[in-house]
Amino acid sequence: MFAMPSYEVRYKDCEDWQQISDLELIDGLYRFYKKVTPAIKEMINGKEIITPGAIYRLKMQNEAQIELPAIHLSDIPPGRLQL
Repeated sequence: MFAMPSYEVRYKDCEDWQQISDLELIDGLYRFYKKVTPAIKEMINGKEIITPGAIYRLKMQNEAQIELPAIHLSDIPPGRLQL
């Protein structure tokens, strides 16, 4: 059975990961990206998305959460994501 993905965020002033809704994810990413779909695709491919205020990641279902490499805004090729 297909399970909808869930997302987590860790804000810069907090050490714990918090589960967030799809709308909260999109809102947080839209503050820095005009198009959020490429950022979400990067998350599906295992990357964490780092913005100035938070780090976003896909929450693993039925598995222990592992630390994955993060993608910084400077790592994204020009034209791939619009700021």
